[in-house]
Amino acid sequence: MNTRELGRYGEDIAVRYLEERGYRLIARNFYCRYGELDLIMQQGRQLVFVEVKARTSSRYGFPEDAVNFQKLRKLRQAIAVYLEQEQAPRHYGLRLDAIAVDLERQTYRVMDIRHYQNIG
Repeated sequence: MNTRELGRYGEDIAVRYLEERGYRLIARNFYCRYGELDLIMQQGRQLVFVEVKARTSSRYGFPEDAVNFQKLRKLRQAIAVYLEQEQAPRHYGLRLDAIAVDLERQTYRVMDIRHYQNIG
């Protein structure tokens, strides 16, 4: 599995995880000049932008380590573009979350999922 496929697989896992907890998928993979918004979900009346990181090894750190200050800045810029360009559902608030998915190296079985809410 290449990195693009791994990313898509991690997003699929995150969507299922969130939907099981009452979230509703609004959009996936919104691209703009600042980067990509992986998942746009709705939880109640709150619009939730979710950055998904999946890894098969901690060799380069945990998945959530990749969501650093610079990444958060780009995500916030991309959210602003999304809100300006798209017909977002009416909402009372916005939130930026991250989901880290640890996968077993050989089988890609989910070892752990960590959901970080309101990261920036």
